[in-house]
Amino acid sequence: MASSTEIANLVLGHLAVGKDIGNLETESSTEARVIRRYYAAARDATLRDYAWPFATKFVALALVEEEPTTEWGFSYRYPSDCLEIRRILSGVRNDSRQSRAPYKIGQDSAGLLLYTDEEDAQVEYTVRETDPQRFPPDFMLAFSFYLAMLTAPALTAGDQFKLGERAGKLYAFEIGRAASRGFNEEQPEEPPEAEAIRGRE
Repeated sequence: MASSTEIANLVLGHLAVGKDIGNLETESSTEARVIRRYYAAARDATLRDYAWPFATKFVALALVEEEPTTEWGFSYRYPSDCLEIRRILSGVRNDSRQSRAPYKIGQDSAGLLLYTDEEDAQVEYTVRETDPQRFPPDFMLAFSFYLAMLTAPALTAGDQFKLGERAGKLYAFEIGRAASRGFNEEQPEEPPEAEAIRGRE
């Protein structure tokens, strides 16, 4: 099973650092301290960059207020474990520009809010998944490349060989591959035909 230490050692491999970390959480080496500094930020950024199936969640939002502003019909509490709202469920699985529910993110004294005109709003979002044992291999690899990109200057004495830049390109490549695999794991509905096409039948 994946662990934070395994991910850290992937980072060192990407950057051609000739040593391993024994335990990322407890080790006091420079490598461990640098990777710990960027670990959470890189993980969350990788989660946000793609709607990873393993980190997708659907919930009904908690209503905060009706008519909270002159422009929006409802405000809801933003989920505490949410990294990015992907959409408000419209009742149409294959959303078009016309069926998508508009929304806006704001805040009050208690935290983040989601404003929308949808009553009893339900959302699809990316959850902040922190357990490495739940990371699939493609996410773990992408995450390690992102982390390598961020830590390269500190771990390679200035990154004169541009290994961080290489890691950034490989990260983008892995995100693209993950998107292709994610698409293949789904069976979306066929998009509705345009009215002009239907009229020719």
